[in-house]
Amino acid sequence: MTFQELQLSQPLNQALLSMGFSEPTSIQKQAIPMLLESKGDFVGQAQTGTGKTAAFLLPLLEGFNYESDFVESLILTPTRELAVQVHQELEKLAKFTTLRSTTVYGGSSYEKQIKALRKDKAQVVVGTPGRVLDLIRRGNLKLNNCSKFIIDEADEMLNMGFLEDVETIMSELPQKKNIWMFSATMPAPIKKLVEKNFSSPQFIKTADKTLTNTDIKQYYCLLDKRDFVKGLRRIMAANSQANAIVFCETRMECKNISEKLIDLGVQALPLHGDLSQSQREYAMGRFKAGKVQLLICTDIAARGIDVNDLNFVFNMGFPRQDEAYVHRIGRTGRAGVQGTAVTFCEPKEKYRLKFIERKTGQALESYDLPNLNELKQAKVLNEIEKMSGLKTAVVDLGEEFTVDETYEMFRQDLLDLSKDQILKLFYSLKFNKEFRMLEEALVVNKPKPARDGKLRVQKRRGRTAPGAGRENGPSTQSRTRRVRKKR
Repeated sequence: MTFQELQLSQPLNQALLSMGFSEPTSIQKQAIPMLLESKGDFVGQAQTGTGKTAAFLLPLLEGFNYESDFVESLILTPTRELAVQVHQELEKLAKFTTLRSTTVYGGSSYEKQIKALRKDKAQVVVGTPGRVLDLIRRGNLKLNNCSKFIIDEADEMLNMGFLEDVETIMSELPQKKNIWMFSATMPAPIKKLVEKNFSSPQFIKTADKTLTNTDIKQYYCLLDKRDFVKGLRRIMAANSQANAIVFCETRMECKNISEKLIDLGVQALPLHGDLSQSQREYAMGRFKAGKVQLLICTDIAARGIDVNDLNFVFNMGFPRQDEAYVHRIGRTGRAGVQGTAVTFCEPKEKYRLKFIERKTGQALESYDLPNLNELKQAKVLNEIEKMSGLKTAVVDLGEEFTVDETYEMFRQDLLDLSKDQILKLFYSLKFNKEFRMLEEALVVNKPKPARDGKLRVQKRRGRTAPGAGRENGPSTQSRTRRVRKKR
């Protein structure tokens, strides 16, 4: 199937052509015809990165009332980054129409958002629950004419505690409306939300793209937790031109890891909920422009990150939920580009592998960290590549290659050295310090093997060793000693 076969209007086909899209994804093939034909509610279940944004935007724009001066549609997303991403996609698809749209989210100017609603008369609003609700209560966002309400990443709304806000926003909508919802998973509270607020919705569930994506090579790397950052640094040192997203569980972990990486000479920036909107936009802008190699994220902050040429995804330990692992690795291996996912884990966590492999349908291979000699070779090759252009210019231009007048001082000082001695001198100046840093800072100790889980009881004067069998608290003997001490 091609987009042409979906019989979309000329402006939308023109936009798709300009974006280089010719064939719809699985969710788009199923959802777009259904949403174009049906006038009812809809629930779509699909993983992140499967093209679900266009799956609801194209039917939304087809037959849209572009003459309206009211908010006709509201799209709700869990994070600011995702709101921005959805709006950018909306603007691209609506490029050859007269659509007026805006985004509303926390951490940004009220004045600009209110102007877009009142003066510019936005017809489609993309926003986060908190700011949308705030603007409704202030009387700035009126939904009397809103005929379509779209909930994106519903399961993440639940994880972030926004479900109550979503229901409150629903209560502000007119009775005659369509509700479309997309979610990667369908936990019980989401199902309850659908049963309570949707009217005979149609359901679609697509196969998980990321579960069978052969463009993603999956690995695990056994290390002690204290060596996770060093292991990450080693991999990036051997892949100096690569970029990657590093996933952590908490905001504090993001902050600490990014600081450690910067100390080790890696260009890295954190992205988490404690940052202001301007800080988040700065981090994303630097990362997309290739100014930093690593973006250190929490799962929530990473929603909305859309980078097609991502080389690596790193997990600093297995995520608490297996589903989160699927979302994370799906950030790489997109648009036909080979991606690599590496999960650092302690020996005691290795048992999680079988659950992850069952979830993804793929085996995770053990990842061998590059040794120091390989790191040195990678560094030298990288510098040779950097110098290649300058080397060509020096050779081709010959005497015409201009240098500063101080060059003569420099040349005179080296005249008594042989060619080989000069090369050794420059090699030492260029690499000795960096090689020393690699040797000192990136030493990774062999992790201790995990215990087999059996309770080991040592005999000591005929009694169980202190601490043995304390799974349910201190022993009776220990409690007795404490009581006597208090008396």
